[in-house]
Amino acid sequence: MAKNVQVIILAYNEERMMPYTLRHYSTFAKRITVYDGMSTDRTRDICREFGAEIVDYPTDGLNDMKNREAKNTGWIKHRGTDWVICVDTDEIVYFPHGVEKTLQAYDDQDLKIVKTQGYEMFSETFPTTSGQIYEELNMGSKEERWYSKPILFSRQRLVSIDFSAGAHQATGMGSDGIFVPNPKVTANPPAYLLHYHQIGPIEYLAAKYDATRARLSAENVKNRHGNFDPGLKHVQDKRKLILPGLHRVL
Repeated sequence: MAKNVQVIILAYNEERMMPYTLRHYSTFAKRITVYDGMSTDRTRDICREFGAEIVDYPTDGLNDMKNREAKNTGWIKHRGTDWVICVDTDEIVYFPHGVEKTLQAYDDQDLKIVKTQGYEMFSETFPTTSGQIYEELNMGSKEERWYSKPILFSRQRLVSIDFSAGAHQATGMGSDGIFVPNPKVTANPPAYLLHYHQIGPIEYLAAKYDATRARLSAENVKNRHGNFDPGLKHVQDKRKLILPGLHRVL
């Protein structure tokens, strides 16, 4: 029996990436809900083209604590869901052993929160394919600290979940009333979290980081959530970490 999967996506002005994100998740998700921070580009039109549910989600700039609320609660009202995925637009959860086989294995293991295997994907150019983004851009570097996120969880075995800012950690309350700690070990079989943030020319990425930094909410600034370096420096620092371990992921 096919698993009923809901995907919750956070977005703001993601017209370049959103078609690839929705094209991927549309291959197996029964419901896709996009929490949109009132985008001013074509993001919302693209969501409508793919039949995704759009939730207006003004956040007063980039507010990680507000985004945390969407991931913590956006799934609760939907009944009959087996698994929930909570991601940003540039995050693709890929199952190298197949969606159904992998989720069934997690059910058999009674997993409640799944720790993914993170990869920082990289390309100097933008994708041009009309297919899946990872068919064209498949080079990346394994990243354990920030991108092996616990963003997949069982709707049937959890009654609540509590993500940290950025969803780097997650705890929950099981349907049996027992606290579920943040998972420390990557699940087996693995679910890859392909993070497509480092794609495009360096000048484009630097400008994008600068624009994101300018959107940081007062709460983000107060809590030091996000990048505070100039965009160009941040991209250069990222590349120093990614390039030595760059290899074909898929």
